[in-house]
Amino acid sequence: MVARRRGDVLIVASTASFQGVPYISTYAATKAFDLLFAEGLAEEMKPYGVRVCALCPGSTESEFHEVARQQEFKRSAETAEKVARTGLRALADGKNYVISGLGNYLGAHAQRLAPRRLVTRIAGSMFRPGKRR
Repeated sequence: MVARRRGDVLIVASTASFQGVPYISTYAATKAFDLLFAEGLAEEMKPYGVRVCALCPGSTESEFHEVARQQEFKRSAETAEKVARTGLRALADGKNYVISGLGNYLGAHAQRLAPRRLVTRIAGSMFRPGKRR
């Protein structure tokens, strides 16, 4: 891509990348890496015409929750098609990250107003194994 001086890279992060999430801590940490990696790489690649964007979806209709043994937040799950379109649109627009869905966007940014410990405690209550949603 650098040699061709054009290309696109869409890295799938998550809304989990914006805070610590007990019971899926490794997942959230790797998604935080994905987000920061994409943001840094986007700036590095800009002079070469390569666009890089991190897509940060929230709950998405897929097999993820079953594989991860986590219950899905069905009332707020977006379709995979909608999430993919959001990511591709942001990539085409030259954004270095995008959060899919207004509720996810507000949640990811509103948590900055609360103490981190409180945000982590709330996330822990949501992802505690055996919790019914």
